[in-house]
Amino acid sequence: MKSMVTLFLTGLIMTITSCSKDVQKELGTEQTTQMDTTTVAQNTENGGNNNGSSSSTTGVKLQTTTFNLDGVFFKMILVEHGTFTMGSDNSGQSNERPAHKVTLTKDYLIGETEVTEALWNKVMGKSGGRSNYPIASITRPQCETFVQKLTEQARKAGIIGDSVRFAMPTEAQWEFAARGGNYSKGYKYCGSDNLDEVAWTSGNHSSNAANAVAQKKPNELGLYDMSGNVYEWVYDYPETYPSGDVTDPCNNTPSSTYIKRGGSIYYNDSYRFTPHYRYFYGGTDWTIGFRLALVQD
Repeated sequence: MKSMVTLFLTGLIMTITSCSKDVQKELGTEQTTQMDTTTVAQNTENGGNNNGSSSSTTGVKLQTTTFNLDGVFFKMILVEHGTFTMGSDNSGQSNERPAHKVTLTKDYLIGETEVTEALWNKVMGKSGGRSNYPIASITRPQCETFVQKLTEQARKAGIIGDSVRFAMPTEAQWEFAARGGNYSKGYKYCGSDNLDEVAWTSGNHSSNAANAVAQKKPNELGLYDMSGNVYEWVYDYPETYPSGDVTDPCNNTPSSTYIKRGGSIYYNDSYRFTPHYRYFYGGTDWTIGFRLALVQD
């Protein structure tokens, strides 16, 4: 009798465990544990290949990852290193010329969506915040503080290793991802030739506030709102584009103005929502947020 009860209980436990895993798969949460997220910083010398991962010339393995920071989830998409044409010779905006070849030598991750209120508040020591709305009315210096704090918190929690860090994307990293990376189909906007498919603008959104993230069609990499919703700060300071080929460009010479990308719901001028559009700006307002990157040191 005792043996039969033991067998029954063992079978029940196995069934519950199996059901739990099935539920995790259905909810898409099976890959969000801290043990899983630390693999983004593994060095290839430690062995093993992860599906959907890639390593660049530095040997650091990265993969699309959903991070869990004390109950706040945020997904970051792998962008494999590559070469693309940055800027546009056909634009009416002089700061987008000349078009020039850019090579990015390292893979990186970039946020599936703009940084949300919930993630911003968690990192900055505030309470509340919506998990599906972008943080806005933030300055570029505040974004720098945010990524430094997030890196420290993530390393302390064992979510990332010392070989990677959270960062503001460089302007080149932002544009490469906006164009779809190595999977680009050459769309006019970020993911489509139809602006309404991918972007919230003043033409399809009437309120003076940002819309929820990920409501429109994503681009080729699976990134939402690279066109429209809120502008996104990038790391670089403004400068004139070079005429020749460049590798891993980044202008870190301080300036009183910064660069925002992607267009916002305040406007309906189609040129503002192209992946090559640049806007030099000094302050902030309710139409400006930013998108997170994870880069290799």
